[in-house]
Amino acid sequence: MERINRILQNKYFQEYLQNIYKWEINRKFCRHDFEHSLAVARIAYLISLERGNNFPRDILYGAALLHDIGRWQEYEGGIDHAQVSAELAEGILEEAGYGEKEKKVITRAIREHRGKGINNMSLLGEAIFEADKFSRLCWQCQVRDECYKYKEMPARGGLCY
Repeated sequence: MERINRILQNKYFQEYLQNIYKWEINRKFCRHDFEHSLAVARIAYLISLERGNNFPRDILYGAALLHDIGRWQEYEGGIDHAQVSAELAEGILEEAGYGEKEKKVITRAIREHRGKGINNMSLLGEAIFEADKFSRLCWQCQVRDECYKYKEMPARGGLCY
């Protein structure tokens, strides 16, 4: 997992997480911190194993760890964080040693992770999308009754979708 370690040590990755932290410091709803991204990586890994997709772990973890890194730009300027996260991820992936094909697979999954209006979603995109939702424990959230995601979600056992 050498390339994952390079992502974690990347100065831009760390800077983007700090930017998100600053925007979300007083947020009462779910945060988009490192723990969230790590949970998404672990759950996506399990989903892919169960489905027999067998993505290399550093591809799957790379997509999951980077899927929300542009969230601060959505707060700052209303830019879709999935799109900007994919753009920001390219440089980090390059520095971490990922090849062009790998970067395309990962950035596509990042763009797809919100799942809104996407036809022919990639298998990696599906895994990241589902893991992103399963990582949220809405059923035990103290402010779920104030959350639009919880109010809009169909009965899914307390999982935000």
